[in-house]
Amino acid sequence: MPESRKWLLAAGLVALAIWLSLAIGGQWINPFAPASELDERILWELRWPRLVIAFAVGGMLALAGAWFQVLLGNALAEPYVLGVAGSAAVGAVSSLMLFPGSGLGMSAGAFIGAWIGIAAVLSFSYLGPARLLLAGIVLAAFWGALLALLLALLPEHRLGLALSWMMGDLSTSPIHEGGLLFVWIAALACGLALSRSLDAMLLGEMHATALGVDVRRLRIRLLFLASAVTAVAVTAAGTIGFVGLIVPHLMRLLFGSLHRVVLPASAIGGGVLLMLADTGARSMISPAELPVGVITALIGVPVFLWLLLRRA
Repeated sequence: MPESRKWLLAAGLVALAIWLSLAIGGQWINPFAPASELDERILWELRWPRLVIAFAVGGMLALAGAWFQVLLGNALAEPYVLGVAGSAAVGAVSSLMLFPGSGLGMSAGAFIGAWIGIAAVLSFSYLGPARLLLAGIVLAAFWGALLALLLALLPEHRLGLALSWMMGDLSTSPIHEGGLLFVWIAALACGLALSRSLDAMLLGEMHATALGVDVRRLRIRLLFLASAVTAVAVTAAGTIGFVGLIVPHLMRLLFGSLHRVVLPASAIGGGVLLMLADTGARSMISPAELPVGVITALIGVPVFLWLLLRRA
């Protein structure tokens, strides 16, 4: 398929995802002609902010996934592989123990915990990709054990809130949707500025060095950028898996390996995937909601297995 048609198809999917996200969930609302004042308030005060949050968070997770896959030289890498999500969850549950019933305190704890995880990962950045990945796996296991301990100590009436956040929650965000969209744009701009160096890294570190890339500095920049973007996404919406794993894979299949194309496509594709997943989470058992992380897992697992079989 010609590249122009691929981008046209992508634009159509974005438009469809926006329309479905605004129209469906609890009750059907025509986003182009709301039937009443109540519909208009639901549309502009509830649906539209949530749509922007889903798009920005999904895009950031997909960008972080694309960066981690280049950074670690591993196609199975994803935003949570180095334990940033685990440390954020530890921070969120710790704040819930200290400040019960405070959603804002939980989000602040998640943000602080995520940055503690980033600092821990950065301290191992000199080890190289393979050992950094192993260090990240060990750190993730440590945060997981600490989280299990905190959940065991957490009073039963607060357990539901903690589990809901850990499975992904787009209903409320401590970060304004405008701020999230700004982070999405800034992250994409940073990725595009590094796109040539990322393309060189695909050839291997020796070839990248021969082409004038400072590999160590690029690795630290990528690690910091990807971890910081993941921290913002986790703080805004909890832990949502598989978006950063499968979206960069699919975009490379559709558009090739050049990062000046892959990164914008991933940023948009991740946003579309999370918008559609959130629409499904709001609609499947309406008026109740499923955690959006459950939907991304149900979509992500078969897609990832298909990608593995295709590579084999």
